[in-house]
Amino acid sequence: MQGNSRIDFANTLRGFAAIAVMISHYFGFFGLGREQISGIINAPALSIESHAVPSYTQWLFATPIFSLAAFGVALFFLISGFVIPFTLQKTNWTGFCVNRVLRIAPTYIVGFTLTLLALHASTAYFSTTWPYTLREVLIHYIPGIRDIMWSRHIDFIVWTLEIEMKFYLVCAILILWFRQQSLKVFFAPVILFAFAIYLNRMIPVWGSENASAWRLATVYMGFSKYIIYMFIGVMFHYLYRGKIDANKAYLGIGGLFAIFCIHWWAGPYSANLRVAWSYAFALLTFAFAYSFPGFFKSNRLFDFLADISYPLYVIHGVAGFVALRIMLDMGFKAWASLLIVTIACLFLSWLLHILVESPSQKLGKQLAAKLTGRRLNTPALQQGA
Repeated sequence: MQGNSRIDFANTLRGFAAIAVMISHYFGFFGLGREQISGIINAPALSIESHAVPSYTQWLFATPIFSLAAFGVALFFLISGFVIPFTLQKTNWTGFCVNRVLRIAPTYIVGFTLTLLALHASTAYFSTTWPYTLREVLIHYIPGIRDIMWSRHIDFIVWTLEIEMKFYLVCAILILWFRQQSLKVFFAPVILFAFAIYLNRMIPVWGSENASAWRLATVYMGFSKYIIYMFIGVMFHYLYRGKIDANKAYLGIGGLFAIFCIHWWAGPYSANLRVAWSYAFALLTFAFAYSFPGFFKSNRLFDFLADISYPLYVIHGVAGFVALRIMLDMGFKAWASLLIVTIACLFLSWLLHILVESPSQKLGKQLAAKLTGRRLNTPALQQGA
């Protein structure tokens, strides 16, 4: 099972997930979530009388229990869980943290700046009032703290990056066990689940007695279930490395998914529990790709999409919605607007990958290697880790 070709499937899935999220947002959410889009881009809602909901939008959302965007996000979470342990094998705590910061922060800072410029363009074009404070903007420039600081969303997709950052923190805390390839790392999701059950009992009490504790508990309930889900990817990693036999691994995967669903069902966000179906479909897709990697071999298209997946994630949301909204207001046809914005977004993502992501990632690996005192020689998949 060893060898880079065996894990090409994860790169292919990363590219597929990236395009799935963008298609869902542009071809689905933009047409159906008009009031939400209005709040996101600080512009009047698109009129249903002048711009009817396209038929392809209705087709994308034809199945109530399946969300293409949630499916793509879930794949990203599983891929992270599978890939990050490779990085942990040949680094120390400091090296890992430096590597992650340089992997994430520069690209996000540039991407979020583009988001702010797009919001300013929307505000000016539609003559609306700028809705955000300087504090809210500055908080967004540090991914991972917005929810803890109880600050509003500006970039509506940042919640998934916030979860990734918290997962990295958990991995950093457990780095010695990861380096030893110890199964003790799976105490983490169990502890996260147990603490969530406790907090779920306390949230109603704190809601009337302790606002700060209620906020922190609510935030914890929001992100902790996804970290449990990401440990399913870690279980696949241990199976891949031969550190656990298949029967125990599949039992562990089933157990982790079960407590993920129970956490969601029992917590304060149970109203959108049906989204868990999309996470189940993503898990089945990942398991199939892992079991039959020959169907997911590396190819130029999905390698390209995998390379630009993070920049695409960072910039496609608000900036893309602003561009679509302004173009439609200017009289562009819906299909032409979608085509132009999609191509432009892919091109800008490629530029961001070449000019910012790749150099900062290379620097992060070099600094991590120096701090660790050895050369990092991880699989080729780490180009996208």
